[in-house]
Amino acid sequence: MDMSYYSKCYGSYEDIDLPRTHRTYFDALCSEYSLYPIKDKLLDIAYVVTHGFDIKESVRNIMSTHSHVSESNIHRAILDLQAATCHTDSVDDRGNSLDTDIDILVEDLIRNYRLPVDRSVRHYFIDNFRNPSEQEPYRCNGWELASENVNKYRMYREDDLISYPGDIELIRRYHEAKKENDITGQMFQVKVCPEPWYGNPMTAKIIILGNMPMYDDNVSRCANLILSRMPQLSEFVQRMVRGWMCLSGRGMYDAMEFGGDGLRIGDAYNSVTYRHWVDELRRLATEIGVDQQQLLDNACVINANAYYTKGGNDPLVAGMLPSQYYLRTLVNYLVNGRKDKPLFIIPSPKVHRAWKMILAWAETDIMVFGEKILIPSANMKLSLSTDVIGKKNGKLEKEKVTSVER
Repeated sequence: MDMSYYSKCYGSYEDIDLPRTHRTYFDALCSEYSLYPIKDKLLDIAYVVTHGFDIKESVRNIMSTHSHVSESNIHRAILDLQAATCHTDSVDDRGNSLDTDIDILVEDLIRNYRLPVDRSVRHYFIDNFRNPSEQEPYRCNGWELASENVNKYRMYREDDLISYPGDIELIRRYHEAKKENDITGQMFQVKVCPEPWYGNPMTAKIIILGNMPMYDDNVSRCANLILSRMPQLSEFVQRMVRGWMCLSGRGMYDAMEFGGDGLRIGDAYNSVTYRHWVDELRRLATEIGVDQQQLLDNACVINANAYYTKGGNDPLVAGMLPSQYYLRTLVNYLVNGRKDKPLFIIPSPKVHRAWKMILAWAETDIMVFGEKILIPSANMKLSLSTDVIGKKNGKLEKEKVTSVER
């Protein structure tokens, strides 16, 4: 991605803003509004919204600082923008509140907005979000850029941070908004390598929509001591993790043996959450009667938030991050683009509520068009046991895993 172009237009991630006056975008009677092409307005708005810009705050500021600008002027502009995103001449006032129509505009925009990171083209809108190309998830995957900074010898880093482009600034803003003497509440541990997913969502037959990695200080630090003393093993772990981030890895667990003592590459990855899912899938494989490695090769867990946290597990506590907007593009392809659609597993109602917010229309499409298993019980431990998911669903998983390989 040509970041200099975006920095020039919208400022750095820390001070991101619309490149023209806010009335140019949201005041239908403003002369600048009529002069600036609506397609350019939509691109500008989509970019800044996916990086933390708040339209509702912007329109409130317009009305408070410009007494002659009425709410009806703002509302008309929002409806005009909605119409443009839907390729229609106009949208009738449906009696919604201004805030509701702003929410509808944002969802309509993000459905078709794409921000490539492969330096081929700048941001653009696609014609039909239900007909995505296979290249979209790759072209828009900011985790591929982040993967270049994964350290060979230490997944826990004191000297540098790894993040999806634009994420870390919003996380810092969240931290700064908390009172300095407030030691309670959820805090992100951004010095640990983030975990957007385990496995390869582009090829997995079973996709688990999980919560987020939980931080364990001893695990992260002690595992680094081991990896720092075994450079070759560290390189294998790095290769596995970077492969996942780049959507080019194989399965969830690299079973290649290292050193002749039964230690396998997947065993050296220092993540409590990863270990939880590997153990759950192994138990599930035994219960439904499939080979453990076959299930691990065909499964993927996507985390609702990629970053480690302490003091809470709300994946949306810092608001929608750019990496979470990317999940809409990724999952949209999985449910609307893949011919061999994966089976989605949502392991608890609480997790489901978070994913509804993150995925928006893509979650609706999973419910309507996708194969899915919704676990209705609280399932606090996020178990995949057949006692929790049901024997009928276990058979469905077995059929999915043992179907003809692509």
